[in-house]
Amino acid sequence: MFVVNYDDNTLEDTYTLDRYVYLSYSIGMRNELLAWFAREGLVLTQVSISADEPEDDEVKITIKAPLVALSRAIDDFRECPDPVLFGYPESALDMMTLDDMHQFVQDWFERAIAVGMARCFVCNQVLDMGEEKPWDILFVTIDIYCWLLAHFDCKRYLNRDLKGRHPFEVIAQAPEFFDLRLT
Repeated sequence: MFVVNYDDNTLEDTYTLDRYVYLSYSIGMRNELLAWFAREGLVLTQVSISADEPEDDEVKITIKAPLVALSRAIDDFRECPDPVLFGYPESALDMMTLDDMHQFVQDWFERAIAVGMARCFVCNQVLDMGEEKPWDILFVTIDIYCWLLAHFDCKRYLNRDLKGRHPFEVIAQAPEFFDLRLT
């Protein structure tokens, strides 16, 4: 089992002999990226216990890393893109700050907008990369960790559209690959 140890924000291997413990997290996400999110305090955990018989109890720990939302549609949630898979050096995560990750996600969103994949989370209109960008990238940190897009005028309604979204009920797909190299 992997446990997020919040004292030093690392993932460590542990096991128990007296009960079954299962860990559930995104199979597509590299352990290094998951560890980076844990280091930054951006990993949500959910623990559930199934005890039909007291001697055979089972503990399930679910870990959820931040998501990116291309729109409010349930099928438009993606796992956070991994900088290393987009050409960053292997050691990049060791040096990255949260601001660096925000910049990386912004670059990813801009490519998604350029190909017409991204919509405002509130009004669901397709966003474009015109001269004026009347939209913003927001990082939600209440109840769910998620980057999303919204028009400036739509931000005031964002709380309404986030209500009822439970991070452990959202099934994220793998992120699309875009060319993020500097030109």
